Amino acid sequence: MKIHRGSVDQGAGGDRRDRHNIQGTTLNNTGYKDQEFIRRCETLIATLPIRYPFELRAFLNALGKQRGMTVVLGRMPSGRGGTSGLLVRMRTQCWLGVAAAAVPAHVFHIAFHEVGHWLLGHPGDYVCGRRTSIDDRREIEAEQFADLLQAHVRAGTARHCDRHLPPGRTALRAAFGARRHLAADA
Repeated sequence: MKIHRGSVDQGAGGDRRDRHNIQGTTLNNTGYKDQEFIRRCETLIATLPIRYPFELRAFLNALGKQRGMTVVLGRMPSGRGGTSGLLVRMRTQCWLGVAAAAVPAHVFHIAFHEVGHWLLGHPGDYVCGRRTSIDDRREIEAEQFADLLQAHVRAGTARHCDRHLPPGRTALRAAFGARRHLAADA
């Protein structure tokens, strides 16, 4: 069993940011600059069964069906080291555990991080916590995957919400600083 302990800050609006300095590269959301890996993640994310409005359990059920497994999501008590996530893979089941004390925005990120370990083919099972060796490439990759998947889901959710607004409402939102909503009226 592999133990992950990472330095985590909960930013404004529920954003989760790891602040590691890895061989001169700062990892802060999309600060990790391995472009080939980012393209690999984006390609993987494009194949995922993401539906809107987004619901985590429905996504995990659809992902399990897509991958020929049953995915079980559950809450777990936080462990001594600040354990926040758990991934246990069996032949026909994948168990994802998320700390019971995690706030909703962090629950998504923890689940996406564990899904990252699974889909990226990292060997073994994972118990993920608050501190880790900063040179563990698999943890960095799982964090990057989670950040990219969370950004993809947020963008899709915003597009989905905009489609259901009355005409002109997106232009009003854009006038007050939410520029991404301009494209919805086009």
